[in-house]
Amino acid sequence: MKFFTALYPPPNVVSELEAVLDRGLDLEWTKPEKWHITLCFHGETADEERFRALEGHEAPRLRLRNFGDFRGKVLWAGIEGDLNELARAAGADDTWSAHLTVAYGYKGQAMPEFLSSPWQPSEAVLVSSADGVYTPVDRVGLRTSARR
Repeated sequence: MKFFTALYPPPNVVSELEAVLDRGLDLEWTKPEKWHITLCFHGETADEERFRALEGHEAPRLRLRNFGDFRGKVLWAGIEGDLNELARAAGADDTWSAHLTVAYGYKGQAMPEFLSSPWQPSEAVLVSSADGVYTPVDRVGLRTSARR
């Protein structure tokens, strides 16, 4: 079992992303209910004290923007918005890069331009991952602004 801290996009953003993906492409698509932005990987044990310390941190305004890939194999949606402070508070190291994985087996297929509606995550979620099953373990509230 491994642990990570995640931010989940709201249902309207998930729907917007689903609408632009060409499911006819021969890719191993991730399931929309698993779509998240990983703030920090914890490994075999979760740093629960550090996770709980995220309570009340200010949440940035985010949008999904366009697509990219890792090593020509992993297709991801990019993140617009500064998550660096929140990720470092969660324990991310210098190799961390904000993204939302949408598929594996990517081979350079053309992807549309994309910009989602803005949102502010209201919570961070500590998640356990075992055999591809993600289970929420804990949640902490994030501070959001009234500006929408």
